[in-house]
Amino acid sequence: LMQILILVLNLVLASLFSPEFQTHKFYVSTTEVEPKKETKTLQVTAQFFTDDLEFLLRKNDNSIKLDPDSNQKQIDSLLTEELKNKLQFSSKNTVFEFTFLGKEYRNDVSLCYIEIPLEEIPEKLEIKNIFFFDIFEDQQNIIHFKSQGIRKSFLLHSDKETVTIELNK
Repeated sequence: LMQILILVLNLVLASLFSPEFQTHKFYVSTTEVEPKKETKTLQVTAQFFTDDLEFLLRKNDNSIKLDPDSNQKQIDSLLTEELKNKLQFSSKNTVFEFTFLGKEYRNDVSLCYIEIPLEEIPEKLEIKNIFFFDIFEDQQNIIHFKSQGIRKSFLLHSDKETVTIELNK
């Protein structure tokens, strides 16, 4: 009886450590947006889990490795393209161009910095963030908007890809 109990216990323990049984991963990104009236820009910091970002970029080249980068110039180029395709800022049906300023790694997170020059701060800003929606069914993208000491947060997911924020309030 003791041998059967030990065998069952071993099977249970082995199954707990198998990849199929491990806890489901949480799929989330955060994007912080802050208008700077003095420079007429939007300062944006997008945060992604580095392994998710690496998985996304590998669709272009399976040898890509992040943190440390296997090829920084190639990765920055691919990352800029993904940002332009999946993270869009617009007002009155005009999509704003942005500059990719760079990235840094902190633990298991990649921080991407972009800046959007504006002729003037618009009354309303529409933000579309579809990062990873085509890869992870449960992906959620959180937008944190900071302006004049006020912080608002919005949750985007596959059924809600955009948010419109009134800026001059």
